Amino acid sequence: MQGSQKLSFILSVGFLMILHPVAAQTFITISGKVKGGSGRPVSVLWWSEPGVSPAKSQEALLQKDSFSFQLPAEPVAALFFYLDAGGANNFYGTLLPGDSLSLMFGEDTLVLSGRGAAACRAPYLARRAQERVARPVKDDAASRVAWYRQQLQAAENVLLGYRDSLPVFIYTIVRANVLGETAAKMIACLWHASPEGISLAQQASLYQQVIRPSLPAVVPSDTTALAIRYLNYLLQKAEADYFMQQHSQCTDREIYEWIKTHYSGVLRDKLLAHQLLQSLAAGGQQEELANCAHDYLSIVQHAACRQAIAARYGKIKKGISKGMPAPPFSLPDSAGRPVSLSYFNGKVVLLHFYDEDDQLLPSLSEINTCFNKEEVVFIHINCNNNPVPKYPGLQLQADGHIAGVLEQYNISRYPALIVVGKNGAIYATRPPDPTADHGAALADIIYAALLQ
Repeated sequence: MQGSQKLSFILSVGFLMILHPVAAQTFITISGKVKGGSGRPVSVLWWSEPGVSPAKSQEALLQKDSFSFQLPAEPVAALFFYLDAGGANNFYGTLLPGDSLSLMFGEDTLVLSGRGAAACRAPYLARRAQERVARPVKDDAASRVAWYRQQLQAAENVLLGYRDSLPVFIYTIVRANVLGETAAKMIACLWHASPEGISLAQQASLYQQVIRPSLPAVVPSDTTALAIRYLNYLLQKAEADYFMQQHSQCTDREIYEWIKTHYSGVLRDKLLAHQLLQSLAAGGQQEELANCAHDYLSIVQHAACRQAIAARYGKIKKGISKGMPAPPFSLPDSAGRPVSLSYFNGKVVLLHFYDEDDQLLPSLSEINTCFNKEEVVFIHINCNNNPVPKYPGLQLQADGHIAGVLEQYNISRYPALIVVGKNGAIYATRPPDPTADHGAALADIIYAALLQ
């Protein structure tokens, strides 16, 4: 497709990839027009190590419907970035250092031009071909797998047309990203097989006979490790392979060990870093992830991966773990009187951090009736000063010190529960959700703390 041709434009959030070692004073220029967009903000984000390093960004306002960005050279093998010009005016593609790309957005059209336009068309047209594959009439797992298989073939047919015209390095990453995204959706069918669920034997048959034979042939390598959607696919596949072997869902630690055993080199470093960062962001078990991060720092060779995990590991270590003294604090009660945690030494304390969406009132009320108030104290900490339900126990309010308390206790989401033993040391940092079993497991933990 030449720069004057028009494409109908329906794109989801993605990233624009700039590849190859960056030479000194080598820049990438991205410019374009957005019809009727004067004064609208345009932003571009880029990553030096997708899935590992944080994004950098630039933003500008459209002047006479036009925008232009010049990204600085960085001494890395690849840069990935994503352009957002508002509404449906988003784009991602592939460029070499020194390339330029011009994007002309219309109401329902897009015109590409510039030295790097050809490298941007491959993933775009491949995904457009996938969108044209009709959805299955039936919404069962086998039908969805067949649909994704057709999408993979449609994308492959488009990408094959670019195999000889694109540099091998770029073609390999483009293909890994496009096919990896669809393959990950295919593997997800294993976990959402049907509304009613299926047996383990049926899941094994679905995976071994239907899903695995349909997965794309993408060779794991240091090059494909640059494709973030391919990394996501490998994480999904590792979890599925573990499930098929062990017949059980895997913990963060188990998937970490699986990846560590089955991969090597830069791909292993990036895949493990991506898995740890995703698990931390999802609120996984802090102690388990801290142990994994400690082990990872003893084996990792890739500099950017080491830096990313070392930074997060430092934050995890600042949190709490079983056996360490509970961080002291003093917060006002409902009457405004300061209450310190140290007041309750000699008792088991359940700390309950919550916001307005908390659903634990029935369960905690039921658990509270099981214990002598002289031995066990429930402390409920309202973290956003919204109207509060009547919880059994002591109600404390957020004040100017609440941010420090949350950081000390490593609270990143609500509700959060922590059990403090009679000796003032942490007994449990992430007890089980009491709504899952009417509080039975949490009550057992409190009983065990009393016997300590």
